[in-house]
Amino acid sequence: MGIDRYTKIVLTVIAAALVANVAQDYVLPAQAAEVQRVAICTASGATCASVSGSSGLEVKVSNTRDFKR
Repeated sequence: MGIDRYTKIVLTVIAAALVANVAQDYVLPAQAAEVQRVAICTASGATCASVSGSSGLEVKVSNTRDFKR
């Protein structure tokens, strides 16, 4: 009977954590403080991509070694 009680307690704790995780989105909705503008440029910064209209920007990564982690 000890294992059964332990399993019930663990599952109750997991269920409570899941409910709390979902509830936090409704209690404290996330909001951005401001809009962050981003410029996509070459590694040297000599040229940057421009976007006009709402068509978006097509990005092609040619060499992943240029990106630092």
